[in-house]
Amino acid sequence: MIERLLTAALLFGGAFTSASSAAQDPPPQDPADPAEAPPPAEEPAEAPPAQAEPAAPAPVARYEPTIVTARKWEETPQDVPQSLRVMGETALRDAGIRSMREASFLVPNLFINEFTSRRLTFPTIRGVGSGVGDPAVTTYIDGVPQLTINSTNLPMLDVERIEFLRGPQGTLYGRNSIGGLIHILTKRPGDSLEFRGGGTFGNYDLQEYELGASGPLVADELFFSLAGLHSSRDGYTFNTFTGNDVDDRDSLFGRGQLLWTPDERSEIRLTFHGEKSRDGGFALSELTGLRRQPHRINQDFEGVAHRDLLGTSLTWNYFGDEVDFVSISGFQDWDVFETSDFDFSFIDGIRRRTEESQQYFSQEFRLSSSEDRPVDLGEGAQLKWLGGLSFFVSDSDRLAANNFRPGGAGILFPPGQVGLDTQWGDFEDFSIAPFGQVTLILDERLELTGGLRYDFEHKEGTVNHTFETGGFTVLSTRTSLDRDFDAVVPKLSAAYHFSDNVMAYGLAAMGFKAGGFNLNAPTGRLSFDQETSWTYEVGVKSTFLDERLAVNASLFHIDWDDLQLSLFDAMTGGYIANAASATSRGFEIELGVRPAEGWDLFAGLGFTDAQFDHFVDPFGTNVSGRSLAFVPERTWNFGAQYTGRLCESATWYVRGEYVGVGTYYYDAGNRAGEQFELANFRVGVRSRNVSVEGWVRNAFEQDYVLVAFQPSPVDPSVFVGESGAPQTFGVSVNITF
Repeated sequence: MIERLLTAALLFGGAFTSASSAAQDPPPQDPADPAEAPPPAEEPAEAPPAQAEPAAPAPVARYEPTIVTARKWEETPQDVPQSLRVMGETALRDAGIRSMREASFLVPNLFINEFTSRRLTFPTIRGVGSGVGDPAVTTYIDGVPQLTINSTNLPMLDVERIEFLRGPQGTLYGRNSIGGLIHILTKRPGDSLEFRGGGTFGNYDLQEYELGASGPLVADELFFSLAGLHSSRDGYTFNTFTGNDVDDRDSLFGRGQLLWTPDERSEIRLTFHGEKSRDGGFALSELTGLRRQPHRINQDFEGVAHRDLLGTSLTWNYFGDEVDFVSISGFQDWDVFETSDFDFSFIDGIRRRTEESQQYFSQEFRLSSSEDRPVDLGEGAQLKWLGGLSFFVSDSDRLAANNFRPGGAGILFPPGQVGLDTQWGDFEDFSIAPFGQVTLILDERLELTGGLRYDFEHKEGTVNHTFETGGFTVLSTRTSLDRDFDAVVPKLSAAYHFSDNVMAYGLAAMGFKAGGFNLNAPTGRLSFDQETSWTYEVGVKSTFLDERLAVNASLFHIDWDDLQLSLFDAMTGGYIANAASATSRGFEIELGVRPAEGWDLFAGLGFTDAQFDHFVDPFGTNVSGRSLAFVPERTWNFGAQYTGRLCESATWYVRGEYVGVGTYYYDAGNRAGEQFELANFRVGVRSRNVSVEGWVRNAFEQDYVLVAFQPSPVDPSVFVGESGAPQTFGVSVNITF
């Protein structure tokens, strides 16, 4: 089915002469991040080289304009009437960011918790998030949605910018963006031939080797780029039972693209990325012991975490005199294989095996008013519009097997339970959604926007359950599941520009997340309902002091029903269940200032108060009024960077940042939680062709347990967790020619 739809979509899209999104043309800069200051681009179709000539400290320390595509058309971040944060290539490089979680510390009210298995990465924005299952904060890569968390945590290789959109984005981006959206946009190839290589070396035997090439294949018409990264390190955690390090990592990742520009109106862009990772197993241990001895576990069995994935996208764009057209086709294929010690101890009690795979095809067709020519309504009024259709089809397989071994009989479970308990299922998913949005601009000051989307999703699946003991199958069941989910998702916003430098806005938006099926769950919990929310937000975006100071602030209130909570059962593992309702309220404020030549200062603060209105947790405790799990009360960051001239052809820089995550809880009952602060420092020298940098993360060796859960079905005070990343340091060298 996927192959037929892929062929049909390519034939349909091929009837148009079009181009990849022009929104990715200019190198971006985030006004809220003074570390992001690439030179302005005169040629939008050419991305800056990976190691561009370092700019001298600007004579006038002002913010240069940048472009984002949060509303699927080009505009500056300061003109978008919603809370967002943009990190461009320079900001990512200066901060030494190599993963999404490292980037999250610089985004107020975004918190990402993750296990040592790199596929289990769970973003939460303003208290809205998820665990296993579909995300509540969706990740897009070059306009293609990542339907699950399994394909989102990828290396920051050849990334041009990341747009972090806070609040529901369902009107334009669809289901499962109820909390927000993370959009990763990759670099476009330039029109001059370039080769580059680099290496990073650090403690825990960290070794990263990167190679890349970019340039024209046919002058002024056909361009290419290729990049590859091999990364490995030893484990952060020591297993006292075996004497081995666990949670090591080893991966090979590649990214490439072809860009064809047959004429000035048209473009076709083909991108692809792939990964093969072979990582060590989970580093889980009982919470009390982990706090006493960080990065120590005592397990008789050490598992593995393997992931293979391939992602492609094909984007056509045609820029007309009055109407623009875009088609984005995406295909994703991934599979994971994991084993783990499921009793988390030296007892040979329970071993777990997880296998999952998915193939899906997504398609979006979109028409809009011309980027350069909005509809003129007369008397100073203009209209911008867009409308489109998106759909996807998905096939996935999931398996979870618990091996109850004799060593745990009578200690962890009754002797008669020894055997292999296996659940596996096949799941199909189809979704289609028409959508549209219009923006009315009056006197270049007042802007009114309305959007509407209808989301329909059909899910079906078959779940099988067997139990084998003594060579005999004593239990075998098969359950068929079939459900539809739909919602009408509106959004309204109003913005007023008091001047060229100050804008205030307000919005109301609905969020929608489809329901679905658990593979393994307690009796009666195989299916769960859809989740909905309403978000209300007001904010201001401003620049002062001749654009040397940028200040953005927003207030929000969220009401949502039927929350999909990630829970844990000792026999079946993680599963999804609905809570009754919850409320979240808070604010975020971000500022950046360039007080003098060479200096960049930045700070951000987010506050979130997210509480259950009504919910009884799996242990029978009424947790109404308590905080949602994994929602920090505060997230904050501040830092500075100084760039100076070393000689005529080289600069040097030094950077420091301090980030904090306020109190959050591991469970709905708020029985245990964490808070931590991290300091990161970098120093480096850059010339046109060479850069050398030294860095340290978690410089003050903060010990913390990032993630934990309750494994016992009867004792809610018992938690099992994993230590956060320890102090790491190293040196990075890059060469471009």
